[in-house]
Amino acid sequence: MQNAERFGDLKRAFAAVTRDRGWWWKVLLGGYLLFFPLTFLVPLGFTMEVLRRAKNDPANFILPSFAFRHWWRYAQEGAAKLVIAFGTLIVPVLLWCAFSWAVAMVVRFPGAEDWSFFFSTLLPFAGPAMLFFTLPFCAVGCCRYLDTGRISVVFNYPLALRIYRAGFADFSLGAIFLIGMNTIGQTWLVFLPCFIFFGLCLVDNWFAPIYNEAARKARAPQ
Repeated sequence: MQNAERFGDLKRAFAAVTRDRGWWWKVLLGGYLLFFPLTFLVPLGFTMEVLRRAKNDPANFILPSFAFRHWWRYAQEGAAKLVIAFGTLIVPVLLWCAFSWAVAMVVRFPGAEDWSFFFSTLLPFAGPAMLFFTLPFCAVGCCRYLDTGRISVVFNYPLALRIYRAGFADFSLGAIFLIGMNTIGQTWLVFLPCFIFFGLCLVDNWFAPIYNEAARKARAPQ
């Protein structure tokens, strides 16, 4: 895919997400629900529905409804997305940070012996480097789940890696964009949840067609 096409996909995804007249209040609601322990599964499931719609019918995409009657289904799909994220994003990031900590201890990096070093230095700096790889890998896992309806297929890592490699350049651009958006959002802490939620909706809309093309190249069953 040429660079013009890649940025055209971003423009298309942005237009698709903001096509809904009520997109801004959905972003506000989803963003703040995401940071409440009792409701965070609901917006996660909402983004799974975003991914499903962008994957199955990108030309007619519109943001899902946030009506209360859908919340139970969103919570169920949010739980599935959390399980997928645990195996494809959260654990790899934590393992990478633990490995980086071990290296820092071996080379006697100043302050590495203190527990606070993990949270003050490794997670903010080593974590985003790993997110570059794990964000697209998590998206591939979610798409595999939508293809089959089974969580188990998500952890077929050899197949997921083949799909990721087939769309590496496009997936990477999306990951950089989302990491950058979250970094900008951290300067506006009041709106950080909304930045994160909007970024998830945008990137899911962006990743879905990339996955479809990459899966065809990797000859993955869909």
